[in-house]
Amino acid sequence: MSSLNVASLIASSALTASQVQVSVTSANIANADTEGYTAKSVSVTSQSTLGYGAGVSVSGISSSVSKYLMADLLSATSETAGATVTANYLDSLQQSLGQTTGDDGDGNSLANTIAAFETALTDLAQTPESASLASSAVSALEDLTYQVRQQAAEIQEEIATADAEIVDAVTAANQAIETIDTLNGQIEAAAARGAATADLEDDLNAALVTLSEQVEITTFNGEDGTVKVYTSGGQILVGDTAHLLDADTGSDGLTAITVNGTDITDDLDSGRLGALITLRDETLPETLELLDELATVFVAGMNSVSPGLLTGTGAADIAVSDAVRETPALMLGDTLPSEVAYDMLDVLQSDADFNAAGDHAGGSMTFTEYAGDLLADVVSKATAAATRLELAETELTTVSDTISSTYGVNIDEELVRLSELEQLYSAASTLLSVVQEMFDDLMAAVQ
Repeated sequence: MSSLNVASLIASSALTASQVQVSVTSANIANADTEGYTAKSVSVTSQSTLGYGAGVSVSGISSSVSKYLMADLLSATSETAGATVTANYLDSLQQSLGQTTGDDGDGNSLANTIAAFETALTDLAQTPESASLASSAVSALEDLTYQVRQQAAEIQEEIATADAEIVDAVTAANQAIETIDTLNGQIEAAAARGAATADLEDDLNAALVTLSEQVEITTFNGEDGTVKVYTSGGQILVGDTAHLLDADTGSDGLTAITVNGTDITDDLDSGRLGALITLRDETLPETLELLDELATVFVAGMNSVSPGLLTGTGAADIAVSDAVRETPALMLGDTLPSEVAYDMLDVLQSDADFNAAGDHAGGSMTFTEYAGDLLADVVSKATAAATRLELAETELTTVSDTISSTYGVNIDEELVRLSELEQLYSAASTLLSVVQEMFDDLMAAVQ
């Protein structure tokens, strides 16, 4: 091969490599604001023939996010998604339970309603023959029982909502699993034919982040750019094929999650799924248990003084009896009404014995104190959830910013690179033009 042929090949390869680099750099600039996009770079390799330089060739287009940073991003995403769900549910629960002191100074919590009943009963005890005061006392008692029932119903509704959202989260997780499996196949095929896989790997990382929002995962990266995905408990979700989650209704009527025939419900503790399961199976039922214990002890105490005053066996069905609602004077009975009224006050104001319920140890205390403890427990959990969310969001922002600054597109750097490539392209074009002129001159001389 003549030296002019070699020079022509060198110039042509340089021109081709420059064109590829200009294209990739331009794509970087165009996608600077595209979420999940990482800056791509062109790998150029020098070539030689018989020990002499023979130009360059493009060996690949790459963008490789650190697997350690990626693991941190997936973990932070799961934590933030779970913390968001928990904070939202607990904030809603706290709102439904009211507050002891409102903006106008009057609270609307259960403790406040018990205190209002106590005030109405005190007035009645001082004038037990008053029909209007009896009606007021019964009305206050109805307010109390209605509030307990309403709060129990709202907690049950939240439990049902969490269960429905678990099914939705499983659907979203399965969509991400299928996307990851599809991208694995595309990356494997592209790598086999020597095509660039950088953009596909960006899409794969984005799908992994989407999956980590629903469930905490661990990953194993293959040398060909594909990835295997496992739950934090070790169950495979994406291997040679996709392993989808199943949402089945258990014997208790609630959704259980299985994969490959194994129940993993109790193993999930992060991501949306983990948070929803904890809320559905632990946090919300614990508050309902506290409310049930209060209602049960309250019914027993009131009925021990005024038999038949209240009906129901727990928070869900506690109510003032129809007879008393129709005839409020029956609250105090026919004999010694004043004594009955003061005995009822004694039940309200004295310590009652409460069994352990939820995460409350129980013990002896007034109904007002127990209701206050119930609210304080939820407020404490809501505050802790808000703090956890704030920390999780900070961690996610830190990791995301690190990835963006390390692997994202720097417009200034890309513009400088584009200018350099334009110069290289121009030089390669000039070289190719000179070689062509030399060819022409040589051919003219031969002729």
